[in-house]
Amino acid sequence: MNRKAFLLGFFSIGGQVLLLRELVASFNGDELFIGTALFGWLLAVALGASFGGNKKINIGSEPLFVVGVILLPLMIIVARLCPLLVTDSPGEIIGFSTAAFFSVLIMVPVGTISGWLFTAITREGHRPAASIVRVYLFEGIGAFIGGVIIAALVGLVYSTLAMTIALGIIVIVLNRLPEKKSHIYFTAGSMAVLLIACWGGIPYLDNYLDSIKYDSFKIEKSYDTHYGHQTILSRNESKILLTDNTIEAVRPDLLNAENNLLPPLLYKPESRNILYIGRAEFGVMQLADSLDNIKLSALDPRLTLSPVIDGLIPRSDLLHRIHDDPLAYFIRRRPVGKYDVIILNPGEPGNHKNSRLLTDEFLNQTKAMLHENGLLFYPSPYDSDRYISPEKKNILALIYNTLLTAFDHVAVWPGGSTMFFAFDDSTINVAPEIIMSRADSLDYTPQYINDIYLADRFQELRLARLDEALKSGSRANNLNKPVLPYYQAIFRSSTDSLDRELIPFLFNHPLIMIALPIMIFILFLAVAIGKKRRRKFGLFLYFAAGIISLSLELISFYVFQSTAGSLYSEMAVLIGAFMLGLALGAYYSSRIDKENLEYPALLLLLTSAVVYYTSYENIGVGLTLIYHICFLFTMALATGSLFVAATDRYYYGRSQSNRGIGYALEILGSSIGSLTAVTLLLPIIGLQWLLISFIFLIILTIIGAILTAKP
Repeated sequence: MNRKAFLLGFFSIGGQVLLLRELVASFNGDELFIGTALFGWLLAVALGASFGGNKKINIGSEPLFVVGVILLPLMIIVARLCPLLVTDSPGEIIGFSTAAFFSVLIMVPVGTISGWLFTAITREGHRPAASIVRVYLFEGIGAFIGGVIIAALVGLVYSTLAMTIALGIIVIVLNRLPEKKSHIYFTAGSMAVLLIACWGGIPYLDNYLDSIKYDSFKIEKSYDTHYGHQTILSRNESKILLTDNTIEAVRPDLLNAENNLLPPLLYKPESRNILYIGRAEFGVMQLADSLDNIKLSALDPRLTLSPVIDGLIPRSDLLHRIHDDPLAYFIRRRPVGKYDVIILNPGEPGNHKNSRLLTDEFLNQTKAMLHENGLLFYPSPYDSDRYISPEKKNILALIYNTLLTAFDHVAVWPGGSTMFFAFDDSTINVAPEIIMSRADSLDYTPQYINDIYLADRFQELRLARLDEALKSGSRANNLNKPVLPYYQAIFRSSTDSLDRELIPFLFNHPLIMIALPIMIFILFLAVAIGKKRRRKFGLFLYFAAGIISLSLELISFYVFQSTAGSLYSEMAVLIGAFMLGLALGAYYSSRIDKENLEYPALLLLLTSAVVYYTSYENIGVGLTLIYHICFLFTMALATGSLFVAATDRYYYGRSQSNRGIGYALEILGSSIGSLTAVTLLLPIIGLQWLLISFIFLIILTIIGAILTAKP
């Protein structure tokens, strides 16, 4: 039973992480529907555990493992190809509601098997409470080891699909491990051969799947990195870089290259040291070579992408590459020199990875890397050439106000790409006539950024229309309330009929979120009042453990990513700390014979949440990783102990009970937390009030535990 529970954790965390990764890669790298995907996974696990706990259904764990191992790679392939059901255009943005629907649907089959396996394995023990806790313990250990291994290997050694098949091989082989040593050696050798075959052979299948997805293009390269799925397409003379099915750069595209590099030089012609945040090889690098005395540095974390691009596009010797996360580079590795101009071009701010670069916290870090009269340039993807829709007005005003939180002055150009120039020195802000005259004095003769093009941009009607849009709101994007990705989701929603109704309704009617605390309080009253309330309150403890722990985990991931950088190796350590805490909390609590174990568990959970609330903004950069590891480990330790306490309350003396119902309620709570905490509540009530809400929920649970201490 212990080995099977361990393999369950290994399989479950692998299926969850790999499916999430593939879904993000298929649906434009948008993190907002990760909550819906986790909701689908956890709800399926809850249903599988509850259904499998029925005494009339008695299917063993071995056939369920086989079914799960077959289903997982099939669903990975479905996730990769399902955008073809919506569009056959490479890089076209998929609507939020469509992506959310597919993300839930794709998670259900494997999630159901995972939950069903939990109850199938617990049946192998005689006492329900002891067997449930033991399976929960070894599942946590398996998830800890599996999460760290998978996060470390995917994108470095294995592709997502190759890791999926390797995961299946490991699970099947270890589940059927023979007892004789000679057979064990043969089995281990065979498994090693199969894993090597996955490493060498599955990339060809990856390439074939992408050739189906992009059938009108030649696949130059297709592979996974720690930062997403990379594809480079070619057709005729064009080269297209796609990241997570989103077009990131195209070459040749002289208009885009000039728009991304030349405008800040018209404000600061004396600029020499320029930092470009993004991939500069698709036009900006070549254009910089045409300008005298320009030293161009390009900041991007994808080290493995650089040699691939160099094999397709000749590299300039003058380009200085910096392979690092932008936030980490500014905070942890401050360069000796400062920059005259920083060009911020991370792509559409439709997720936290990109939008964190447009917060007052990051912009202040950026300002510290500029010379005293330096300039930040942001060529946004928003067209303000003619009509500016209300949704676009909200985004433009939000970006403008956010820039003003860090800089004294912001100049804005209308056009096909609305351009923002942020600076502190007022002498930089010169009249349009001077800008146009400087365009003629560059070392390079512009094809697009010339006096005719600029005169069209600076028409009074267009400037007045844009100025009106910038005054339409007063909100700014920040760590506490990251609203930019949600404004972007509303802006995108205009292209989809369901999105057009659903997304604005959710974010424009925040009072609908009151339904969640009402539902929780009704559940609290239902189990805290009446007969057998001590036993029934165990169900609420399961639910509270799920919703609180997963919500706080996702909040911690968001804060870490927004304050320390998007570093996947560190995120793997955070996941590992959480899963290890769950396992150790369950282990320690199951070893001691103590009643009312929920009290110390809830008090530890409360202490962790309060300490985090009062200190997360004041942690030094060097201690950020250690701080979040300690928080997640402590919080998970309390959650594992709370699971044991809930099991003791509900299952004590009830050997014939459904052994999946308690686990299902914990997963149900987790699914609600995954759907609501960061996806919906964070932009509506803000990070601080979100943390306060969970502190109140923990206090309510403590009160309920005290009131129901006696039957």
